[in-house]
Amino acid sequence: MGTDDRQVLPALRLLPYDRLVLVAARAAFASAGFRRLAAIEPSVEKVPVDAMDVLACLEAIRHAIRQASRDGPVRLSVGGGSKILSSAAILAAFQEGVETWFCDPEPIRLPVLHGVRIVEAFAPEEAILGRLVRGPMTLERLVLSATRRGLSRHVASRAVRSLVEKGLLDVTIVGGSAVVRPTATLGVLRPHLRDARKA
Repeated sequence: MGTDDRQVLPALRLLPYDRLVLVAARAAFASAGFRRLAAIEPSVEKVPVDAMDVLACLEAIRHAIRQASRDGPVRLSVGGGSKILSSAAILAAFQEGVETWFCDPEPIRLPVLHGVRIVEAFAPEEAILGRLVRGPMTLERLVLSATRRGLSRHVASRAVRSLVEKGLLDVTIVGGSAVVRPTATLGVLRPHLRDARKA
């Protein structure tokens, strides 16, 4: 939700729910739109976010989905907030595999695939390496760290090449040594690699 409730209130009428969790910019909770919403649904749960920080929004929405999933199926409405917040909500829906709607004002069900998560695009060894690379490090040190976690040098080297091809790692030569650096994309995806199956 943004400061305008015109997309949120129709969604409440169209999409039945037992429990309502609202993810919104902090300023939205002081708006007239939120006061109207709270009058209709006094037990609404508030999740304030920095609506200009896509990663913070993504993590807050994923956390809210996981918490709500403990009580049963989750249905997500992604309209009503900033473009950043809505985009983060759509990405979270894909990552968590939940039913997702956009109401403006007619409801449109988005084609979210249940059970398809980002982590499934990675081999287990790629997930291990993705978790290891936090900043610049020599390729040799990365491979050595991977072998301590049960990978062979060959498998670790192959995983590095695959992550480079996917745009998640950069490799440069510094002082005669290969240095590996995570890209910004890997930084975005790293939290999902914690869910990867073990190699």
